[in-house]
Amino acid sequence: MLLSIFVTLFALIALFEGIYFLTHLSKPFMIFDPVKSPFVHRQLQVWGIIMTILGLITLVAAWTNSVAFIVIMVVLGCILETQMAFTITSEFRAKNH
Repeated sequence: MLLSIFVTLFALIALFEGIYFLTHLSKPFMIFDPVKSPFVHRQLQVWGIIMTILGLITLVAAWTNSVAFIVIMVVLGCILETQMAFTITSEFRAKNH
């Protein structure tokens, strides 16, 4: 039961992140300005969709009581979150290197 609660929390974070990216395609936030940078705009689109799908599938996995499915989704989520962070910040890191 506790595992399902924690995985649900993880899924909701990924879902929120994906929706946040998709709703902020036309306004600057933090260090990103998708209006001025087509690269950032495209990355937010792609990662917004990926994170939304990941969040939905992980939410389903959390309540299936299949430990293998839960572990796969959590590992996949960790890998995708890390890749997303490196990809979106790559232009910022290149400019400020």
